[in-house]
Amino acid sequence: MKVCGRVEIMRSFRWLIITGAVVVGLAVLAIAIGALWLNTFIHSEAFKTEVQSRASQSLGGPVEIQSIDFDIFHGVKLQGLATQIDPSHSGGQGALKVQAVSVNCTYSLIDLLRRQLRLTGVTLDQPQVVLTKQATARMPSEEAAPVTASTPSGPVTGESPGTSVPFQFVLDRAKVNNGALSVRDASGTSMVELKGVNAEANTSGYYDGKDVSGTLRIADTQASNLHVTNFYTPLTYHQNYLAAKPFEASAFNGNISGDYLMDGSGPSVLNLNGKGFDVAQLTAATSSGSSAKLSGSLDLQSKWRSAESGDPNGEGDAQLTNGKLEGVKILEEVGKVLRIKELEAPIITKAQTHFVVQNRMTKFIGLQLDSPLFRLTGDGVVGFNGGIDANLVLILTRDAMGKLPKEVAASFVQQQDGTGSIAFHVTGTTANPQTNLAERLLLQNTQIKNVINKALNKFFH
Repeated sequence: MKVCGRVEIMRSFRWLIITGAVVVGLAVLAIAIGALWLNTFIHSEAFKTEVQSRASQSLGGPVEIQSIDFDIFHGVKLQGLATQIDPSHSGGQGALKVQAVSVNCTYSLIDLLRRQLRLTGVTLDQPQVVLTKQATARMPSEEAAPVTASTPSGPVTGESPGTSVPFQFVLDRAKVNNGALSVRDASGTSMVELKGVNAEANTSGYYDGKDVSGTLRIADTQASNLHVTNFYTPLTYHQNYLAAKPFEASAFNGNISGDYLMDGSGPSVLNLNGKGFDVAQLTAATSSGSSAKLSGSLDLQSKWRSAESGDPNGEGDAQLTNGKLEGVKILEEVGKVLRIKELEAPIITKAQTHFVVQNRMTKFIGLQLDSPLFRLTGDGVVGFNGGIDANLVLILTRDAMGKLPKEVAASFVQQQDGTGSIAFHVTGTTANPQTNLAERLLLQNTQIKNVINKALNKFFH
């Protein structure tokens, strides 16, 4: 009897094992068939059309996708993504066009089963973004709710009233490979061009209020005549806080360095430093049409507040070495009047000044320009509207004083070391500057006075 009982138990176990194996086999077969069907459906034209249609409705513009690849264990890959958003769906800021060679999204399957879409990584390969501004920006209605990137006060994605376990969305990492950004005005003329944009960020703690940290590299930046290369900075972001510390780049054959901080406690602070700028390149990029040519090497240390506001507010120091000033008409005329040829195109061994930019004015303090034959010192203000008011002092060396006509030398305050100085005032505007240098040199001749003022006028143009 015991033997028979054991046999029955063994038979029962065998049937349980066989039944379990059959169930598992059928489940695997069902999963395989389901995965095959899902894979076939995802690669079908109907699925691609449905995705394009829904994406177009969400973005407010046409969306095109060349192909969609899906792997249940790895993620989704979109090939040839392109979309265009018109101004009515971009806050009235302009038309937005986006193209990407591919978009790769990887996710956690285990978290998906827990009603959480955790994208472990999103990578955009060679995205090209073109923003074309409107001719006249449309002002948002006062009744319209402000657009904000903060977490909405209502239910999160997938949540509905009465749902006990809302569907959650989490993005762990985002990456951009070799992207490009173009900002254009309403006529299509390029304003800013960014090329070789590479960015990477850890975003996993964003919804928990933790830092989003990453890096940003831009190989080439072109904005009007400004050309910056090899920009790099680490970034840290959380609500009301953005830091780029430190950043570095190259421009005008020199180097740029500094840092940026906006923490919500006051105006943002930008520390901007330059080293070894080629002044000839810098002046060519910022002063079009001027006959004056300044060469040399420029160093700059400056601090700016609320730099992103468009209203410059800052101060700093600038130093110039190994320079030469050519094509300045006023120096050419003064050199002829004083009979000192070296003044017509002076060599500048060094120059330095402190400057303050505020209330749409640039104030230079403690200007000191040294040349083998003279020194120029002074202070002054140049307004953004072109107004100018400066008090300058010209100091000639002993050798230079020896070359002056006696009647001219008598106008200088002579020192025991043989040097001589004369103060003069510059007023008016950069378009029509006036100086009392002629009177100070006791050159009352109206013709000579007009020549100097005319030459000064050309210097500022």
